[in-house]
Formats: sequence, C-alpha cells, structure tokens
Amino acid sequence: MVLVGANGTGKSTLLSLLAGLLSPHSGQVLINGIDIHLTPIIAKQQLGFLPEHLPLYLELTVKEYLQLVVKLHHIPKSAQKEAIENVLEDLHLTAYQHYLIGILSRGLKQRIGIAQAIIHKPALLLLDEPTQGLDPSQIETFQLLLTEKKKNSAIILSTHYLSEVQMVCDQVMQLKHQDINSYDTNYCSA
Repeated sequence: MVLVGANGTGKSTLLSLLAGLLSPHSGQVLINGIDIHLTPIIAKQQLGFLPEHLPLYLELTVKEYLQLVVKLHHIPKSAQKEAIENVLEDLHLTAYQHYLIGILSRGLKQRIGIAQAIIHKPALLLLDEPTQGLDPSQIETFQLLLTEKKKNSAIILSTHYLSEVQMVCDQVMQLKHQDINSYDTNYCSA
C-alpha cells in the first residue's frame, strides 16, 4: 500500500503510529494479530521501519552498523554473516561496507537505512519517503527490490513520486488534511 498526500497530512505520523513510536489516542495497532503497545518486543520483531529522518551511527562502518542491526533483531549467529552479505548485495553496498557511515553521501545513507529495515525479512515493512536522496538508477534498483520484497512482506510506503505508486503498489490511500482535529482519507485499490 502507498500513502500519498500533501506535506502535513499525517503520512509520517501514521507510519510512526504503526511502528509503535507513537501511541494512538484510541484503537490499537496489530502486527500479525499482536498489539504493538501491549507486547512491543514481539510485534516489532515482525516489523521493518525506515523513518523519514534516519538515525544512523555515523562513527561506525556500514558493516559494523549492520552487525549491530542483526544482533538487535536476534538473527541467529549462524545466519548473521549471510544476512549482511545478502543485504549489502541487494542494495549495491558491498563496495562501501568498510567505509564510515559519516563520510557517505545522502543516497548511500538512505540505502543503509533501507538495508537495516529489510535485513531481518520482516512481515511488515514501513517505508517513509524511501527514495529521498537516491539517484534515478538507485530508485530503479530500489523499485525492483520492493517488487521482490512484496512476495514475502506487506509493505506500506509513503511517497510523493507517482512512479513509485505505479511501480510497486496494489493499493493507494490518500490522506487529506481538513483541520487540526480531523483527517479525511480516500482508499482505493490499484
């Protein structure tokens, strides 16, 4: 599913709610039937999230960062090396694995963010403006990767780019901001 809407309509807020970073005023968020606020650790194990403003450890190399990520996701030690190698290859980051993250371009940092979101093969993938900073070639590679990931993961993506809507989505939800206390949504299948 793709979330579209003008700036300020709540796309990032909705993704933060789904990721468990914000608590809803009412209702609940279920990930595979698991309430993300009642049992967050179990629910978040099935979740991959790329926030709009990606927090990275700039003093680590790409590989060191991904080694930390696989440990945080409790990937078995016997599978960690393969998971890292696969995601480095999928996102064309192998040549940069020994570079400090802090010296890399915005596009490379964005690809590292995507890598951390998909490395544990989550059931639900939340991507907030995932192609920010990517060049056209990287966007095409990312779209092909998403097409592959759709086979095993539900994906909710926010974007302003119609090419992403057309290329990767089955459903579109348009958020419309009416006033500070209410939102209107239009939902359709593509």
